[in-house]
Amino acid sequence: MSFAPLATGYSIAVTWRQVLVWRKLIWSSLATNVANPVLMLFGFGFGLGRFIDTIGGISYLAFVVPGMIAYSAMFAASFETTIGSYTRYSMQRNWNAVLATPVTLPELLFGEVLWAAMKAMLSAVCVFVVGWLWGGIPSVGGALLALSLVFLAALGFACHGLVATAFAKGYEFFAYFFSFWVTPSFVFSGVFFEIDRFPAAVQAIAWALPLTHLVAVIRPLTAGQPLDPAMAALHIGYTIALTTAAFGLALWRIRRRMFD
Repeated sequence: MSFAPLATGYSIAVTWRQVLVWRKLIWSSLATNVANPVLMLFGFGFGLGRFIDTIGGISYLAFVVPGMIAYSAMFAASFETTIGSYTRYSMQRNWNAVLATPVTLPELLFGEVLWAAMKAMLSAVCVFVVGWLWGGIPSVGGALLALSLVFLAALGFACHGLVATAFAKGYEFFAYFFSFWVTPSFVFSGVFFEIDRFPAAVQAIAWALPLTHLVAVIRPLTAGQPLDPAMAALHIGYTIALTTAAFGLALWRIRRRMFD
């Protein structure tokens, strides 16, 4: 499924509606999506950084910063299309009201995904700025290029969260999503250390997680290290494939729940 036909004025209108609501909740939202990753960056970057000089040929702080940029984007996007989207769908019945207009279900869902990706970028940019101020980004130009890839991946993270929403029958369901998807990504995707330190079976699981592929691409960019174009294309292609599949699955399931 291509996202291009979904990027219509209706999808943008759905996203803009979320922006207007978010402006009233901006400070609590920033506390969740910005303060948390920045505090973790400070704790791990400077805390563990005192005991680890270099890893992968770069300082530990420079190693952790791109990982935290990627994870902050994943967490923000995932949270928005799980708790946020489920609230609008099931509790507030906002989706029913939107679908009473000319907006189609694919356009509505893409608007949700786009909004989640925008919130993810806010978190990622804040971590980027803090990391740069602390000297954790050797290549600013490479990091700026990496942010465009973070946005692409954030669309995917949002779609994965939307799949959880599509199957959820209550907020309790999201405990499974965060426990068995978000947390393993945080631990096993190379955010804090190289994944080749894990046993082979765990490495296989790690490479199945989309966050691993994002970290593998943006870390060399932020560190100013060479990046194999073929491997980068493979990582990006895998991310796009998972994103497309997740959006299609979420659309199919939500359509069945709402209209069948």
